Amino acid sequence: MLAHTGAAVRALAAALLLCAVATPALAVPFCPGPRGGGVVLGFEVGKLGESERARFYEQRLRARGIDASDTRLWGGCIQTFVTENGHFTMRFYDPWTLEEIPLD
Repeated sequence: MLAHTGAAVRALAAALLLCAVATPALAVPFCPGPRGGGVVLGFEVGKLGESERARFYEQRLRARGIDASDTRLWGGCIQTFVTENGHFTMRFYDPWTLEEIPLD
C-alpha cells in the first residue's frame, strides 16, 4: 500500500508541474520600461516610495477620467481596480504612457 502512495504523490507532482508549465503567460502583464508614445511623468517618480508612486499613478489615471482605486505596482505595471458601468474590474496600465495593457 505504501508503494501506491509514493506513485500517487509522484503523479500528483507531475500533474502540478504540467499545470504550472502549461499556464498561459498572457494573463500576466510585464512593463519593462518606456515603450514609446508620450511620457506622462513630469518629475523623477523613482525617488518616491512604492505606495507614494501608486498614489501618484492613481491620481494621474483619475485625471484622465479612469475611476481607479486600490492601485499598486505589479510586474513593472500599474495594477488598479476600475469601476465602469457598475462592474469592478482589475486593469493594468503602462507607467510611462498610462495606456491600458490588454490581457488578451
